Amino acid sequence: MKNKYVNKLFSVTVITLLLLLGCASSKYLSSSSETYPPTSNTEVYVYWNKPDRSYIEMGTITVKAHSDTEMLERFKQKAMEIGADGVLIKSIDNQLRFDNHIWFLLVAPIRAEGVAIKLKDTSLEK
Repeated sequence: MKNKYVNKLFSVTVITLLLLLGCASSKYLSSSSETYPPTSNTEVYVYWNKPDRSYIEMGTITVKAHSDTEMLERFKQKAMEIGADGVLIKSIDNQLRFDNHIWFLLVAPIRAEGVAIKLKDTSLEK
């Protein structure tokens, strides 16, 4: 009887940890004290294909996701929250590795980093 209880408790604990560790997330680290109102649209660029307009770098967005689609959506969502016009993706890492918290589980989340940007008003640059 006690063995069944331990097995059930172990199963519930493992499932709970999988759900907690598997959650997608996004974080923002500002590089200045300036803030902007949320935007309703934003673009995602790869770092070597930058926008053709001048821009300022607002800070770094770090994303953890389970698919490319989810990664792009997380970047867009966080960028709009902070008032960015776009995100330049700098790096993407989705190699299979051992999770740091649960040594016996192999996980392969996508971890990506990008730079949030604010486009400059080109009409003021003349």
